[in-house]
Amino acid sequence: MAERSQTAPEAGNDTGNEDAIGGNVSKYIALPNGYSGQPKKGHLTFDACFESGNLGRVDQVSEFEYDLFIRPDTCNPRFRVWFNFTVENVKESQRVIFNIVNFSKTKSLYRDGMAPMVKSTSRPKWQRLPPKNVYYYRCPDHRKNYVMSFAFCFDREDDIYQFAYCYPYTYTRFQHYLDSLQKRNMDYFFREQLGQSVQQRQLDLLTITSPEDKSDLENSVMQKKIKIPKLSLSHVEDDGEAKDYGEEDLQLRHIKRPEGRKPSEAAHKSIEAVVARLERQNGLSLGHSTCPEEVFVEASPGTEDMDSLEDAVVPRALYEELLRNYQQQQEEMRHLQQELERTRRQLVQQAKKLKEYGALVSEMKELRDLNRRLQDVLLLRLGSGPAIDLEKVKSECLEPEPELRSTFSEEANTSSYYPAPAPVMDKYILDNGKVHLGSGIWVDEEKWHQLQVTQGDSKYTKNLAVMIWGTDVLKNRSVTGVATKKKKDAIPKPPLSPHKLSIVRENLREGTEKKVIFITGRVHPGETPSSFVCQGIIDFLVSQHPIARVLREHLVFKIAPMLNPDGVYLGNYRCSLMGFDLNRHWLDPSPWAHPTLHGVKQLIIKMYNDPKTSLEFYIDIHAHSTMMNGFMYGNIFEDEERFQRQSIFPKLLCQNAEDFSYTSTSFNRDAVKAGTGRRFLGGLLDHTSYCYTLEVSFYSYIIGGTTAAVPYTEEAYMKLGRNVARTFLDYYRLNPLVDRMTVPMPRLRTRFSDPLQSGSSQTPQSEGGKPAGWRESMLPAGSARNFCS
Repeated sequence: MAERSQTAPEAGNDTGNEDAIGGNVSKYIALPNGYSGQPKKGHLTFDACFESGNLGRVDQVSEFEYDLFIRPDTCNPRFRVWFNFTVENVKESQRVIFNIVNFSKTKSLYRDGMAPMVKSTSRPKWQRLPPKNVYYYRCPDHRKNYVMSFAFCFDREDDIYQFAYCYPYTYTRFQHYLDSLQKRNMDYFFREQLGQSVQQRQLDLLTITSPEDKSDLENSVMQKKIKIPKLSLSHVEDDGEAKDYGEEDLQLRHIKRPEGRKPSEAAHKSIEAVVARLERQNGLSLGHSTCPEEVFVEASPGTEDMDSLEDAVVPRALYEELLRNYQQQQEEMRHLQQELERTRRQLVQQAKKLKEYGALVSEMKELRDLNRRLQDVLLLRLGSGPAIDLEKVKSECLEPEPELRSTFSEEANTSSYYPAPAPVMDKYILDNGKVHLGSGIWVDEEKWHQLQVTQGDSKYTKNLAVMIWGTDVLKNRSVTGVATKKKKDAIPKPPLSPHKLSIVRENLREGTEKKVIFITGRVHPGETPSSFVCQGIIDFLVSQHPIARVLREHLVFKIAPMLNPDGVYLGNYRCSLMGFDLNRHWLDPSPWAHPTLHGVKQLIIKMYNDPKTSLEFYIDIHAHSTMMNGFMYGNIFEDEERFQRQSIFPKLLCQNAEDFSYTSTSFNRDAVKAGTGRRFLGGLLDHTSYCYTLEVSFYSYIIGGTTAAVPYTEEAYMKLGRNVARTFLDYYRLNPLVDRMTVPMPRLRTRFSDPLQSGSSQTPQSEGGKPAGWRESMLPAGSARNFCS
């Protein structure tokens, strides 16, 4: 038994073992029982004191067998699933059996063929152990709890081996990934800090959508053709030397020279001219300068005979002249840089003016569109009155009600850019030479026919308004908002006043509101596949794929990829630093105990209350430890139509992703799930919003029509994320817009590399894409026969 286990409780007492685990092992050397010398090769050294590491205790059962205890989540001993540790100081061909003895779950994918992950320093690519070397069974030595044992053979003495429950995805890797995206300066990608965790780690919020002003032609032309140089004088002040800015910046040169200086003086006083003159005068300088005070000579042994031009001496006067001219050149360059900086500021101002002009053009288009829609509302209101029985209709003309008169008089003072469709005669009631337009409004049949043949949008609307409200209401102003008396100094008024514009925007929100897709991940820190799925979604949305471009133009994606950064960093499986399962505290998150959850909830509520924003989807990404494939959880509603609409997105995703199973998707309202994001937001948001939990297996997926399980890889998880993003194209029926894009786009990369593992591409590959000499050397000969359960 190892030294550490001599003072610990008995191995069979799980309660005592769990109480003895207070943190991760740190360079712990497992020595044989009774051994007191220096550690030798083969005395394994275990370590989990690194980011996302987890191993709480090691007991050496025999020379070849070790019991390993998972450290529980911080401040919460209930959850013990995630492990991640390293082993070093091994001997070549050393065979061992590791037993993970204190899992908190009885059901596990280890019963279905799942195996731990392994890599080493010389082979940094993660891969699964052979399933035939992994055993999951109920062990009598540990109170009949389930134990996962796996056999392994170390093949290289100098390597450090790392074992993990699943592919690790650390907080540092996530930050490096976001930094690399931010350095690309994409105008449709925005990263902000939504808050901080208890340990002051950053809660990142990503916004991916096309900027609004990019639709203006003038602005897009400016962005493509104007290149504004960013200059700095710090390199001249620090280094004392001028740098070339290239021909592109030299085209902007416009210098005011100091008074008294000729334009050709710079060329005459250039350094090159002085150096050339010195080379021509080298022979004369040797004869006229012999005093040490006047000559700068670097003497060295064996250089008395100076026969070549390379050993020439430079006179002090010419040196000082050279220095003065160099300083003048430096001053000249400083003036040039100042002028370039001034020109750059002017270009920036011009770009801002053009951008403002583009915004005005866009606003004008919006006003014209809203004005047209206001006309439609006007005509709809005229035709929205209840049908009138012809037998009960009175022959006298009904005057509009005062309330309707005031409402219509305000809305009539508008203009329109597009011709409005004339109402069809058949839709209106004709009685005794009068036409009923709805809402109690009657007009003469003759005037109505004259109105039908009126040409021109403004004239049509004006005649309609005059016919309904009369000239007393409209006075001397037409529907276009321009004075009827044509004066030279007449100033056209805007089509809609701000008050009318706000009314139209409130009543016609459907075409102007922003559709938001909100995605979160990693609320449970040990569910690392959710980070790979999130990265797949982000990679696809920021790419130049035509589908991604269409999605960015029509949707706003808000993504919080890591809701529990403290738990991820500490190596917890389900809880935060303080032991809280954050996905059970959506009802009332505390700003000090659950700061990340509190920040996300406040943002979602703010967007929900914003009339210009439509929060259409909330998807929380998780990983499942007992089921195969990807699948979804949804909510149950009393409204049958809403319940049916909720199933559309999972069905579309099942068609796009071969690893997604609609048969495994379920809709429930379990009481134990009441505090989850899906359940809470599903009850908070209105009937137009849909909330899901996207689950993906820790292990594998089964393709439809087959029974063979295909283990997930990092790339497979990311592919599921890309398919999730693509499904929104089908849901919103944006496929025709993709077909219109004729500009060829680069293909989406099929392999996504780990930014922290740059050396993986040099790994020698064998047939089938696996590292050479890895799988065969890992298999202990006869391990199935030597293993005792």
